[in-house]
Amino acid sequence: MKQTLALSSYLNQSMKDGVSKIEVFDFKENWCSENKTIAKLIREKVSKYFVAPILDVGAGLGDIAYNAFPEKETICIDVNKIAEGEFPISKNHKRKQIDFFDYKPSKQIKTVFISHTLQFIDEDADKLNKKIKEINPDFVIMVLNDNNDFMGELIDWTEANFENANPEIHLSGFPKGYSMKKRIPFKAKLHCPDFDKLAKQIGYLMVVDLKESAEQLKEFLKAKLNNKAEFSFKQSIQIYQRNGG
Repeated sequence: MKQTLALSSYLNQSMKDGVSKIEVFDFKENWCSENKTIAKLIREKVSKYFVAPILDVGAGLGDIAYNAFPEKETICIDVNKIAEGEFPISKNHKRKQIDFFDYKPSKQIKTVFISHTLQFIDEDADKLNKKIKEINPDFVIMVLNDNNDFMGELIDWTEANFENANPEIHLSGFPKGYSMKKRIPFKAKLHCPDFDKLAKQIGYLMVVDLKESAEQLKEFLKAKLNNKAEFSFKQSIQIYQRNGG
């Protein structure tokens, strides 16, 4: 079974994939500022839908929750542990090291938040829908890539060239029993100083080992991006409300 992973999870996986811990951290801090954009949009446009208690699935460092809704009771779960004091956390937030499918809330969760971690919990759609039904939140809120631009081309190429690629894709029929209430589109930009770093970031996004095909990926990127190690891609915050809620 795939595990719920976010940025912190890659800090462990990164060594075997040839991406150092600092390079993975740099994806969010230097090469792509999507988490800052997501937090800003949540604060300014959809804060009212984040009804506490909130379950942040695959929260990683917890930075989106910390910057978007520090005042709201939130449980940040991830399969990997964040050491106490390593990254800031709101007094209203708690971290818990646990797999999403093993998590059993001690109180009624009102909002389940899944930001760029769906790809790690979507292996069995029925099981995923069953877990959401068990938690029974009023809202399921996701942040997903739209995959209708270069990111879509990149996914197609990666899946054709890497047997075990696990890109982020939309899951048909999820969340079952919920209807989309609101969608906030936005763009993120991935900008690297060279194609070596860009290829490693793609490996991180697609969860592939680049040891054998890094050069092939770099050549694909150079040809498609006119030798500029950067591209923009569309994303959206998607608000789903339980039917009858």
